[in-house]
Amino acid sequence: MHQILRRLLPAIGLALFAPVVLAADLPDRPVRIIVPFAPGGTSDIVARVLAEAASAHLPRGAVVENKAGGGGNIGAAEAARGPADGTTLLQCAFGPCGANPALYANPGYDLLRDFAPVVLTGAVRNVMAVRRDLPAQNVAEFIALARSQAGGVSFGSSGVGASNHLGPELLRAVTGIEMVHVPYRGSGPAITDLVAGRIDLFFDNLPSILPHIRAGSVRALAAVSDQRIGELPDVPTFAEQGVQGMAIDSWFGFMAPARTPAPAIAALNAAFNQALADPRVRARLTELAVAPLGGTPESMGTHVRGEVARWADVVRRQGIRAQ
Repeated sequence: MHQILRRLLPAIGLALFAPVVLAADLPDRPVRIIVPFAPGGTSDIVARVLAEAASAHLPRGAVVENKAGGGGNIGAAEAARGPADGTTLLQCAFGPCGANPALYANPGYDLLRDFAPVVLTGAVRNVMAVRRDLPAQNVAEFIALARSQAGGVSFGSSGVGASNHLGPELLRAVTGIEMVHVPYRGSGPAITDLVAGRIDLFFDNLPSILPHIRAGSVRALAAVSDQRIGELPDVPTFAEQGVQGMAIDSWFGFMAPARTPAPAIAALNAAFNQALADPRVRARLTELAVAPLGGTPESMGTHVRGEVARWADVVRRQGIRAQ
């Protein structure tokens, strides 16, 4: 997450202090934010917090609609077909706006062709957690353990292509260890089995795994970031433990259909940057362990293109394909 912050700080400053674009550049209708996941998850909550806060800066406010399925592809495809007039937004996240273009032969949309970036809104830190009785106290011991066991160790995920799937796949790629992938229908069941000792490893967003780490029911071996996590100051990063290239950010942002006029994109960007500058919004996101971001459409586009390229390389090297 810190690498995203460093990359975007100049753009955030420009966006927050630029003149506000008139909402008259948008149609007199509500902005429809399509969240391509079920209600209740971090992505959905973040979208709703920002929709409420930005509504004061939009002609008719913003509403959130959940269109779950296909690892985020169903909602993304619907957003791509939406009116290109500033009234349709896709809530972006790691899957539909990062890994899915490489994972799926036909996700139903072409991310870089069908969408225009609007703003990067937040990032969530990730942690590598293991079952509490795993005989490894650090990453080096974990790698040695995986190499010593026939078939390696097991890791859970919330589904093929999720960040908690591709994170361990990246670890396999950079270390050469063997691990068995055990996909679940969501993070909850995977955490349950990690606590029960039925799987060895789970990469997860900080908000959902932190209570279990604090309770001692699982152990954190590494911060999946380029700096230590404030809530877990004693947990070193992968780089500190000798493994490079393992900083992975779960992130959120908005994109609009590709033909949306530039003035409408600018108005939406201004509205959400104003929302992100509100101390109450920033405090609420921080409570959710989400670092509030912001910035220009150009900085969002640079980030998305970088994510697409990075995960396409991992998917290709590891031979991963979603059904």
